[in-house]
Amino acid sequence: MVIWRGWGVLAFVYGALAMMLFAGLASTLVEEAMLPFSIALGLASAAGATWFTGQALNVTVPQRKIDAWYEPRANQLAELVASGRFMMGPGQPPPASMAEAEAQSEALLESELQAARRSRNGHTLFFIPMQYWAFIYAAVAVLVLIMGVVGSMQ
Repeated sequence: MVIWRGWGVLAFVYGALAMMLFAGLASTLVEEAMLPFSIALGLASAAGATWFTGQALNVTVPQRKIDAWYEPRANQLAELVASGRFMMGPGQPPPASMAEAEAQSEALLESELQAARRSRNGHTLFFIPMQYWAFIYAAVAVLVLIMGVVGSMQ
């Protein structure tokens, strides 16, 4: 069973570090009534770190790579069409006209672009893209904060 893919393990590491620092270390520094607030702060910081790292790894960097790839590939296909050497692939019949070659090259480019976009979100933890673990950490932080408020009222 694959637990993480790529750098998705960082989502776990951020949460574990936050718990060690804001729950473990804080338990020796703050009074017990303030511990839930410290834990919530730690989980919120882990959520922020996870969100920004996940966005960078799964969205920003792949989009930059796609943008850098797209224009040269479009130029390459246009050059093949203009020179009359464009074919969809081995064993495929050559296009019958220039218009058909242009349409096929545009369809091929769009297909390749969609495949590149689907390959994003390569950094996961338990099949969840890394940046979405931030919402889980934030929800747990809110839950711990509510429990801390309720506990301090008693």
